[in-house]
Amino acid sequence: MIISRSGFTASSLAITHNAIKSILFQCAQLLIAFTVWKLFSLLAAKTRKFTSYLMFSEDLIQKGRFMHSQKYSGGGILVLGFTIVYSLAQLYGTLLWALDSPGYIMQSKNVSGIALRNSLLENPSYIVSLNLKSGNLSTQEESLSQTIGSNLYKAGINFTLTGDVGKRTPQVAAPTRPEAGARIWLDDEGFSVSADNYVMISYAPGETGKMVALDCPVQILSETVFGWNCTFNNSFSQTLLNDPVGRPEVHWDDASDLALDSRYIRPSRQNNIWASYGTGGSTAVMKQMFTVTKGTRRHSFIENAAKYSTLTLAKVPFSRVEVLDFVKRTWSSNPEEQQAPLIDRLVESIFEAQELKRSFMYGASSTTNFSCAQVHWQYLTNGFDGDDLYSLLRISITNITLVHSETLEKPPEPYESCDASFQNEAEGGRIVDTDCSASFATENNAPHFFGQVDASAVLIITGLGDGRSNISSNALDQSRLLWLEKNDARMNDLLMSRGFIVSVDPALVTVKVGSLTPAISYLQLLLMLVAVLMAPIGWFCVQRFTSSHWSSSLLSNLLYTVDTPENWNKEEPGYIRRTPDIHLSKASAQNSSRVVIAVDSAFLTLQDNHTGNETSIVTGDVTYVQKAAIVRAEERMPLYNS
Repeated sequence: MIISRSGFTASSLAITHNAIKSILFQCAQLLIAFTVWKLFSLLAAKTRKFTSYLMFSEDLIQKGRFMHSQKYSGGGILVLGFTIVYSLAQLYGTLLWALDSPGYIMQSKNVSGIALRNSLLENPSYIVSLNLKSGNLSTQEESLSQTIGSNLYKAGINFTLTGDVGKRTPQVAAPTRPEAGARIWLDDEGFSVSADNYVMISYAPGETGKMVALDCPVQILSETVFGWNCTFNNSFSQTLLNDPVGRPEVHWDDASDLALDSRYIRPSRQNNIWASYGTGGSTAVMKQMFTVTKGTRRHSFIENAAKYSTLTLAKVPFSRVEVLDFVKRTWSSNPEEQQAPLIDRLVESIFEAQELKRSFMYGASSTTNFSCAQVHWQYLTNGFDGDDLYSLLRISITNITLVHSETLEKPPEPYESCDASFQNEAEGGRIVDTDCSASFATENNAPHFFGQVDASAVLIITGLGDGRSNISSNALDQSRLLWLEKNDARMNDLLMSRGFIVSVDPALVTVKVGSLTPAISYLQLLLMLVAVLMAPIGWFCVQRFTSSHWSSSLLSNLLYTVDTPENWNKEEPGYIRRTPDIHLSKASAQNSSRVVIAVDSAFLTLQDNHTGNETSIVTGDVTYVQKAAIVRAEERMPLYNS
């Protein structure tokens, strides 16, 4: 094998199987050897070296004896040249194998995810991390399929997620309580999913030491838009910072919801780093494909949660220029949209809170049939023992979209028994726990099993910027932000493919599977074509410029001298139509132990060229001696002269 970057010498033409490749190389070798034989036969004919021609078919020992007897004559040199060149020709196939570069190519084909179900890891990871700071952005973009598909199938499976998920049928229901907020409604009992409706809720010790709630009421701005806006004491900031951003809230029915018994799909502190990245002031993005199952109805969602932060010390107030730039860039990458009047009002409210040494937040949530969104601007000042430590501007954006609904054959079963209402919690298609320990029973709501939630696939994106900086360009890198926007849809599709494979239906997912396929280069193809072209040229030259004696075997030449009816009209030897009975026979001469060749029960005889007397090779009682075995020197000598 050689290593080459040239398109001419690098393997690029696929061959179905190595056996076929071997056959092609072997055929090329045979054709080259055939060409060498024919060309040396032509040389032997032109130099009238018939004995040398006959030596071509002998073994190396006989060739050696012949060359030794001929010394430096033309016949010996011809046989020597043939032996060398013909031996090299028999290495032609080896030469073709040696030119492999590398001899195979990677070929891909699209298959259904169900075809790879037996190759799936027993416990595939449901968390995938992507650090944009760790490599070139273009390289990160090229390897997105491999990154999101990592740790999914067993070693040795060369696969790539395509992001192609088959027919999806999201189904929604009419709202049972439109005033309840921005939700995706799933049945007529109030089953619905939303972004966290309690992001504006916080508690802090009051003057009496009892915990008091933050008063920041939600206002109904329209039928589908809800908002909140408040400035508050810094003591409420800590609670707001502790809760992770982007928790999907599941409302199983109206009865439990009215009892304030909704549930969350929470990031596990054991294995989901969003439990840390989603809190506080870091900058990160979380994408999540999750399912919720109630009875036999299962619904699949894709969620995008982004948290952008910039931080400054308490004694170093934020710069208006930096805050304005930060808010504009997180609002939109479109310069025209960055001129929205609300941006200036937000910035003004932030600096009013900074001057008052208080905290501020403004948020809104909205819904359509298949999605709900929430955006939250927070200026939070956090402290300890009455002293302010730092101020944080945090902007979080959450979007949840229903992508698929289906009916299962049977509903999920409770993972364990519980005295309160509870739900199963799964990760990557595997049930790992319930929320029974955090559940409570109410008087108006009898304990029962709600259903099952599954964080099927999660992608955590970091490296977007330094959330601890008060410089906008450092806190959020613009090139990485644009990269994120550019590849957002593709990452969603790839993550959805992964989630469907492990949790929903792999048959809906298209996976590209690569396999090593034998291949040849254009150079190898050219050398095989040379062999194919040279062989008929060699054959034609011998047929055109010599008699058939130089292309016939010793048997054919020998039998041609036998004077049989078959040969009466033949001018030259050729293929034998009726092969006579040729056998070895012991001579019947007295005191003779020689074995002779008999053709059709007749011994071969020679005729003396000078006397004309017929001399039998052996003597004895021969009932039929053909004169067919006479070598007529006068007629044949020009052809047989060696």
